[in-house]
Amino acid sequence: MTLKLHLVRLRRPLALAASAGAALALLGCLGGGDGPSSAEAGPDRAAVALGREVFRYETFGNEGFWTDAMRLPQGLVKAGLTPLQALGLGLNVDVEALSPATAQALTKALAEIRNGKDPQQTVLADPAVTLTLINEGAVIGVVPVDAQGRRKPLGSSPQYNPNDRLDLARGDKIGISCALCHSRTDNSVVPAGFAGLAGSVGRRIDGPNAIDLDVGKILAAADNPVAYLPLLQLAFQSLNGASIGKTDFAGIQNDTNEEARAYLAGADRQGQRHYGPGTFDALPDGINNTAYTQAFFRTDLAAPWGHAGTFANLDDFNNYVYTVALDPTVLATERGAQLLTTLAGPVGQEIHQRYRAVLERSGLAGRYPFVRAQPTGRPIGDPAGVVGVRVDAAKLAALRAYTDQLAAPRTQRQLDPALVQRGQQVFAQQCASCHTADPNRPVQTAVQPLSTLYPAYRPQVLLSRPAPLSPVQKSFDQGPRPSYDNEVVVINASLRGERVGYAQPLLLGLDGRKDFLHDGSVEGRDTLEALRWLLDPQRGGQAPHPFYVGNVADRDAVVHYLLSR
Repeated sequence: MTLKLHLVRLRRPLALAASAGAALALLGCLGGGDGPSSAEAGPDRAAVALGREVFRYETFGNEGFWTDAMRLPQGLVKAGLTPLQALGLGLNVDVEALSPATAQALTKALAEIRNGKDPQQTVLADPAVTLTLINEGAVIGVVPVDAQGRRKPLGSSPQYNPNDRLDLARGDKIGISCALCHSRTDNSVVPAGFAGLAGSVGRRIDGPNAIDLDVGKILAAADNPVAYLPLLQLAFQSLNGASIGKTDFAGIQNDTNEEARAYLAGADRQGQRHYGPGTFDALPDGINNTAYTQAFFRTDLAAPWGHAGTFANLDDFNNYVYTVALDPTVLATERGAQLLTTLAGPVGQEIHQRYRAVLERSGLAGRYPFVRAQPTGRPIGDPAGVVGVRVDAAKLAALRAYTDQLAAPRTQRQLDPALVQRGQQVFAQQCASCHTADPNRPVQTAVQPLSTLYPAYRPQVLLSRPAPLSPVQKSFDQGPRPSYDNEVVVINASLRGERVGYAQPLLLGLDGRKDFLHDGSVEGRDTLEALRWLLDPQRGGQAPHPFYVGNVADRDAVVHYLLSR
């Protein structure tokens, strides 16, 4: 069957003064950044301690991709990225990683701002300070590595050399860890939202997703963002320029950095970003299927993994992220060609060929993939290693041990116990057929079919695939959210013989989110408004997740109950 794609356009768009205590908190937070936390007590303390190191700092060698292929640090230097701009991108700074000298400089800047000084006239507007923060390991999820491939000590560590600098010419690099998207701070020094900044400064909290991290603009800041080609929205040359996306972006045609930046940092005519803040596209299918990052606490209660439930096993999911999403260059190898062709036929072959040409033009022939992984001996496409490789199994197991025991953050709101109890009763009556009523029990592992979650779903089959893979199919211009199924068009749970649909979310630690469903299509000005709209029958019977609480009082009670979980 001929593969035929269409351009999808959405009709509806998605919609520093500091306290005196902040400066004191900054200095008070210093020290012990590499030591064990109190959360690590228990019978698996050694595994949890190792898992924390993996979660926060392990790159498995992806610094080669981010520095030599994407050239991210080179782009940051060229752009002169300041700490204020970094916070504006939603990056977060761990004060417990800072050296005393850097802490003093930031303390002085905060005091100056408190006394009325323009933040642009402080060290927070100095690009050199951004590089210092990165070099000290204080930018959460951004890992500095020396020329010998060793992670640099934190600025707060006794091993830190205060005369050291991030020196790309010497061979220093930066890599990316899980924590970039799945950690934030306690807002104890500079809270998120301060002066409109999305990021924060404080003690790090692992597990909650970095809600407003602007991955698109961070990728666009790289000197060679087209090196991320398979995970960008492409116009397929073999299909007369057809493309699938959430906005009116026409798709990348010529594989240039200018096109990549226009997609990653640009917006449509209604102002909707093509690659929205708080989202990440982890699928190498050339489709714009950016989705909201999942929280990584109490992972013992959540499964399967990926919004589409592609992976039944958390270790398999984490391995995929390390070996594909954080270093996609394996897709330019023969193993990558086999995977992409199996998944998407001629379109997959085109992605492979175009990507290989991009890497060759970037001077990387023969140098990739960068991530350290071993062959699995299993067929290409097997969830244990979709490209036939797997990173260190002991580290994957330790990572799981760490995230399994991370607690969900509690809401800071004062909730009425009677209202919460009433909401719990309504939730048990109306929602528990799908969602787990007891927040301390695992969610149901079955993938919910699209026909249930989106009544307007009327897909067209684009490509037949051998079992167990589902046909490649897309719902074009059907219902109020035609991009709702973008994430399951090519890569979905059929990879492991499961039906196509979406996995059930872990309904814990919801406060702070303003967008719900995997694509953020239900939104509000704050968490309360967004949750009320999610449950409001005015959204209509054809909208995604059309399961509502009709009584206004009951609806408000359910919202308060959800916040209490």
